[in-house]
Amino acid sequence: MRKYETVFILDPALDSSTTDQEIKKVEDLIASREGKVLKVDRWGSRRLAYPIAKKQQGYYTLILFEGEGDLINELERNYRLNESCLRYLTVVSEEKIMAEKPSLQEKDKEDKEDKEEKEKE
Repeated sequence: MRKYETVFILDPALDSSTTDQEIKKVEDLIASREGKVLKVDRWGSRRLAYPIAKKQQGYYTLILFEGEGDLINELERNYRLNESCLRYLTVVSEEKIMAEKPSLQEKDKEDKEDKEEKEKE
């Protein structure tokens, strides 16, 4: 099995429970196709570089997973059918880069800790 990462942007007008359900659907699809979800990184609501479907913002989510090639086709088919999904991208993950690069949340946490240490000095 190969490692993949998929990033998708959901409609920001969805409430938090519906957003959670949409993310859970993607995780369940991966699991149902004998894939394995390794990491779910919710980036949250962010401004889009350009308007998509007259929306200025979107809810970003990254999922790192293992799976077979046919899983990607099914995953992208479901993205296309889902009206809440504004954009998506699925690529083969480069393991070395993912192992070295901390997630956005981990990086923010480290930055806050560094600031606190500097303030104490």
